[in-house]
Amino acid sequence: MGKDIVVICDSQEYDGEHVLQIITKARSLGDKCDSKVSALCVGHWDDGKADNLFRYGADNIVFCRQDQRFDTPYFVEIIADMVKQIIPKIILVPATVIGKMTAAILSTRFEAGLTADCIDIDFDETGELYFSRAAINDSVIAKIKCINCSIMMGTVKKDVFIKKEYDRREQGTIEEFTYNGIEEKRSDSWEVLERIEKEVKKDIDINSYKKVFCIGRGVKNKETLERIYSIAEKCGAGVVGTRAVVEEGFIDKARQVGQSGKSISPHIYVSFGVSGASQHMVGIKNAEIIVAVNTDKNAAIFDYADYSMVDNIEAVLNELEKIAEA
Repeated sequence: MGKDIVVICDSQEYDGEHVLQIITKARSLGDKCDSKVSALCVGHWDDGKADNLFRYGADNIVFCRQDQRFDTPYFVEIIADMVKQIIPKIILVPATVIGKMTAAILSTRFEAGLTADCIDIDFDETGELYFSRAAINDSVIAKIKCINCSIMMGTVKKDVFIKKEYDRREQGTIEEFTYNGIEEKRSDSWEVLERIEKEVKKDIDINSYKKVFCIGRGVKNKETLERIYSIAEKCGAGVVGTRAVVEEGFIDKARQVGQSGKSISPHIYVSFGVSGASQHMVGIKNAEIIVAVNTDKNAAIFDYADYSMVDNIEAVLNELEKIAEA
């Protein structure tokens, strides 16, 4: 392929967790197609942040120094100028509000193919790049290829890839970029006509748990759900659920795992009554150990499980309670 893979870093925290996950994936893709990985950054220079980008897979950093606060339109114009000089083959962007806006504008400006909310990126057996994402109301996983374009772009959901440090023998290169375009109006110079307060619920970080109990459709009543919560608390485990139980009101949307929810990478994942539909399994592909409990011996989740229990959920919970209280 030969051309760079570019990762557009976040406009606020250009070495954040989400960015490092994408840098790691870009490094993996670059190794497969003999391409270098370039990170595009805008903001205040920080040696530690630059070291992080190199440590997790970047070959080059292109940096535009902006020590004062800047707006999204100004950020996009700087990034567009960087892309114009590099002309990469692949551009990966965090699927954040600003990231999606940036990707949409760049896609139009450079006539690039864009796949939104990717959950995987890889090459097929012929060496062609494809992006995977949920489609048809999250009922299928679509593999998308960009055709008739010189640049392929994808916005990447958080936590679908695991960041990984690389043992680098040589430090990458840093190029300082100077933007000579017209600066957009800064937000601190705008006139505020009305301030509307909005209460934002604190996001639940389900990725902070090393052990996770997952509720599936096989959990039929709230008494069983309460038992699972109680055991999870004693075991130091978090509780998550499938889309089906979220829609039934058994568990909060913030705890939904799968294509239309979040991706997690716990050390131990234990499912109760989860069928194992592909839409859910996408969200747990990075779990180290999968334990499945289901009364249906033909449940699809047993094809993925490291340990399988074909048994009644209540019976398994009885044994877990004994272990938790021991």
